[in-house]
Amino acid sequence: MPPQHICSVSKSELLHLKRIIVKELQKRLNNHHTAVGEQTFSIHCSEDAFVGLFKKYITHYSPCRSSYFCSFKGEGAFDKIGRLLNDKNWGEHNYIKGQLSFAIYMYLKSLKIIVINKKILVNGEMTVKWKVTGGKDKENHKFEAGSAQFHFFLDQCQI
Repeated sequence: MPPQHICSVSKSELLHLKRIIVKELQKRLNNHHTAVGEQTFSIHCSEDAFVGLFKKYITHYSPCRSSYFCSFKGEGAFDKIGRLLNDKNWGEHNYIKGQLSFAIYMYLKSLKIIVINKKILVNGEMTVKWKVTGGKDKENHKFEAGSAQFHFFLDQCQI
């Protein structure tokens, strides 16, 4: 259940946010061996839009820190995110000569565990965190903005 201060967001705004997320994800699906591994990017979005899109998947909400956390992992994670973003190919990029770059490396024989900012990510997991950031200028005017941070793994294969 979302916090009471959250307002509903129009379907067109949610569709726009989904397209931005897919575009930013696919920009990171590079066809180079140095791109393999943990990937991170951020986008600006309102708290209302974030909760509107990810409300079913929020696993942690901190009112004190004004933050939300979602985790997608396991065998069905890729398809679940595809349904959420209305794009079944959201995390794949096919290159010439049968090379494929893809997000969320499905569980194969071994798992890699990576520590990022004291959080443990298992290879095959995508996490999304929304938080408010801000500060004050020289005139002591306060400013805040919300952003969503995406962490995922990139792998490649020959198909």
